[in-house]
Amino acid sequence: MRVDALSGYTLRAYAGASDHAAMAAALTATHLANSDGELVTTEQIAATYTNLPADELARSVVIIEHELDGVVGYGRAGVDDTPEGRTQFWVTAFQTPHLHRPLFMTIVERLEQIGRERSAGDPPMPQMHRCWVGHPGPDQPLGDTPVGWLTEEGYRAVRFGANMVRPHLDEVPQLALPASLEIRPVTPDHLRTIWEAEVAAFAGGFGAQEATEWAWLTFRDDPIADPSLWKVAWHGGQLVGQVRSYINDEENTSLGRRRGYTENISTHREWRGRGLASALLAASLVELRERGMREAALGVDTENPADAFSIYERLGFRLTAYEAVLDKPVR
Repeated sequence: MRVDALSGYTLRAYAGASDHAAMAAALTATHLANSDGELVTTEQIAATYTNLPADELARSVVIIEHELDGVVGYGRAGVDDTPEGRTQFWVTAFQTPHLHRPLFMTIVERLEQIGRERSAGDPPMPQMHRCWVGHPGPDQPLGDTPVGWLTEEGYRAVRFGANMVRPHLDEVPQLALPASLEIRPVTPDHLRTIWEAEVAAFAGGFGAQEATEWAWLTFRDDPIADPSLWKVAWHGGQLVGQVRSYINDEENTSLGRRRGYTENISTHREWRGRGLASALLAASLVELRERGMREAALGVDTENPADAFSIYERLGFRLTAYEAVLDKPVR
């Protein structure tokens, strides 16, 4: 493998909790390098990886270790059945000084091999390798970057996401909920209903993933979740919309800012186009301001069928960075 010719690096299996802090640091470095600016905590990594089955972790996670710097990155391969077909997806994270093409592509080759081996037992069907990578934007030159390297290896951008920031929380519009709806405080017995409503809202959309028990446990155990911040709208006994905001105190302290995130925005299909998402988002911005935050951020699919990107622009959010979904056929 290419990595064998690179002095000082070795690949090894995931060792459990002892790797979590280094994995979080590598993923944070990757986010910052892509202008995303979101810090990942050790507890978040633990919540994700602790809930995966041990045999899956042994099969699909690769730790990158440097002889002087210790763990400097990792990769993970997985599989999802999406509306576009079965995807053998992978993710990588690197400390910036160790992100160079030979090492990066060696890890990608290893993760692709895991995907090919996993797909070998499937019935004949089209399958894709899929990843999510920072991108300069549609029609922009790619340069000597991971997305450029992947494009040269046959990957193609099939969708774009945008990171958006509202640089201040002044002058938040007062937007009323549609008649007959109300926002209720979240109680523990609501959690499964909230998760299932989000899954249903995105079902059939681009990249929608299966509602696995692992996904539920990751949602339930999210260490950064703060249900007291959430704005969840009900119509009688039916949950019809939600914005699940959160504040990453560790990130704010580390980066010297007061940012909250207005993420996980979804509405029931029958309630779209009535201003529900805008009203919930405006209420969320006010809540963040009352908690002492000075700015807000979110991520959005630029091709969201509800034109969410334009909705967020009207509410004062501005584009800060792109991320691309890249696909390549599994051969």
